[in-house]
Amino acid sequence: MFEHGAIKLLALGLVAERPCYGYELIKHIESLVGGDYSPSPGVIYPTLTYLVDMGWAIVQDGEGGRKQYTITPNGQAQLAQQSAELEGLKGRLQQGKERMAAGRSPDIERAMANLKAVLQQRMADGSGQAELARRIATVIDEAASTIQRLEFPA
Repeated sequence: MFEHGAIKLLALGLVAERPCYGYELIKHIESLVGGDYSPSPGVIYPTLTYLVDMGWAIVQDGEGGRKQYTITPNGQAQLAQQSAELEGLKGRLQQGKERMAAGRSPDIERAMANLKAVLQQRMADGSGQAELARRIATVIDEAASTIQRLEFPA
């Protein structure tokens, strides 16, 4: 999703906008990307530790013992050096978000959510699960094959 160093730069830019917790940063990045990507805690927390180690951010105890990250003057200087790169990154993320939104269909998203709910319900009890799972997988594979063969209207 991100080229080398881009997540660090984006995290620094977002912390500069307002102090935040790691979870808030994850959700902010998810919204910038359009909801189809959410960085894992295993990516975000080492990134925040890196920003602190570089002296670009500080960490303070916040509400409920959560750690809140704030940009430092050194971080502001680093951000100023990379401002063009950050703006380019944000522009690319916005373009990707717009492309994803343009290709979405509320009908398909509803149908996919319905399929997910039915699958969770059917697989929840666990009895006869192996045979049921094979049959469900066959039905889904057939549906995927049928969808792939559909032609776009002229």
